[in-house]
Amino acid sequence: MVVMDANKGKIGIVAGLLVLSSVAAFWTLSAGTLENHECFVSVTSREMLKDGNWVMPTFNGQPRLQKTPLSYWLVAGVAKVTGKVDEFSARLPSAVFSVLSVFAVLYFVGQWLPFRTAAVCAGVWLTSFGYVRYSHNARPEMALTFFVTLCFLSFYSAITAQSRKRQIVYMLIFWVSFGLGNLAKGPAPLPLVGVPLFVYIAVTKQWRLIGKLLPVCGVLIFLAIMLPWPIAAAYKVNWDVVIWKREFVDRFLGEYASGNKPFYYYAPLMFMFILPWAAFLAVALAAPYYKVWGEKRPAMRFLWLWFIVDLAFLFLSGGKRQHYIMPIMPAAAILAGIILDDMIFENRAFSREQARGFLLAHIGAALFLAAGFVCYGVFWWREFLPAVLVTSGIIIAAAVIVGVLFAKKRPGIACGCVFAGFVAVLMPVWVGFVNPLEYNEPSRRFMRTISQMVPATEVMISYKSVSPRVVHYFGKPIRGVKEEAEVYKLYQQGDWVITFGKGLDELVKTGRYEVVYVEQGVERVKTIPVAGGLLHRQSPAVKSTEGASL
Repeated sequence: MVVMDANKGKIGIVAGLLVLSSVAAFWTLSAGTLENHECFVSVTSREMLKDGNWVMPTFNGQPRLQKTPLSYWLVAGVAKVTGKVDEFSARLPSAVFSVLSVFAVLYFVGQWLPFRTAAVCAGVWLTSFGYVRYSHNARPEMALTFFVTLCFLSFYSAITAQSRKRQIVYMLIFWVSFGLGNLAKGPAPLPLVGVPLFVYIAVTKQWRLIGKLLPVCGVLIFLAIMLPWPIAAAYKVNWDVVIWKREFVDRFLGEYASGNKPFYYYAPLMFMFILPWAAFLAVALAAPYYKVWGEKRPAMRFLWLWFIVDLAFLFLSGGKRQHYIMPIMPAAAILAGIILDDMIFENRAFSREQARGFLLAHIGAALFLAAGFVCYGVFWWREFLPAVLVTSGIIIAAAVIVGVLFAKKRPGIACGCVFAGFVAVLMPVWVGFVNPLEYNEPSRRFMRTISQMVPATEVMISYKSVSPRVVHYFGKPIRGVKEEAEVYKLYQQGDWVITFGKGLDELVKTGRYEVVYVEQGVERVKTIPVAGGLLHRQSPAVKSTEGASL
């Protein structure tokens, strides 16, 4: 009976994590506008699906070899089912990989530590800012994060497995994940996985492990997954792949698109991406080497080395971007989850008084945040006051319920309510703030209007460049033309012309173009909204009622 009750409890926890991780990843998935980097994926996938060329990706009609193709293949595959590449089909793979990453944490951490601890770690990960943000993004970040996470978790499970059969299974998972990770966003997994694992083996002096890690069979599996596409793509372009050196080597050295970020750029980001668990991460970074952790200590040391070594690698990289930190954040979430689990249930490393103070401080911070949010809504953000009140009400209710449950010594239910409360807060936040405040919405609306005005059989060109978002929402390639003389020649031949900001001003001032449609504030140039216009020869003057400020 006890065993049956325990199994029912585990099934309930697994079901709860499935619901919470799915809501956090899928809620309003298709509502927000695709941003430019997402459109590199969506447009490339759309053109791949249309052309039937799954080897040579193209974006806006031009070869795109900057990124490996797994994300394009997945989005194109989804679109074959849904019938189109839109916000939902572009983001669906990321949302699915997000949920899978939660269950990878639950399963593998559960092999090393108690099931309850693994469940808490999974809950911390699914409620982290990075998880929520990139589960709603079509970039390949969540695919990369999932496969890198699977590499580390399966590796540690392999070296701690008692049976050779399990060890082989876990190492097969490792090598397959390593290969797929490089197809998702190669060659990032090579250093992100290889360097920390080498350091771990060197620090622990377990060189004998190398022979047990399927070094020959595994490498062959890895190469069989990773190599065919780059070889085929390089052959298609006559081995002219200098772009790969620029993207992979020059970017790391900071010689290409470095972004001019400071050395410490990722230090604040790691705390931002783990919110609302930043304080637990701060504690976790100092904790793994304390003897008080007992049997948990080896796993914590492995996680710590994964996080710290990769963080150091990112610090040294010359090219820095926010999303580059995502593959190491599951390690941070697991470490923070172990700290949270100890504070709530075990009090091995932290006394009851320390844990109570730490947890009460978080409850107090939540109440203070809700009260401040209400004041801000009442005095400065009245157009969003209903959403402010709903969000603040959920925060207050969750904080009170959690506090009462802890006071009544129901820590398990209280912990579940913490995670459920956070996901419940996300729902009005997406609906009430994130999606309505999306600054790309005018561009989506404008381009949908333009796509209805330009016949499908006719050609659209742009004066100067257009954003990937414009190309996505127009629905087919738009050739960019930099010289006004060539634009006018094509315009005279009957091509449609789209342009924005200064480009629109320049063409209108010549007096040689007929403006068919114009709208203000539809694109952003360095965060500044600018007008967009459609020009066509001998067209009915269907001008915007907003007019143009030219």
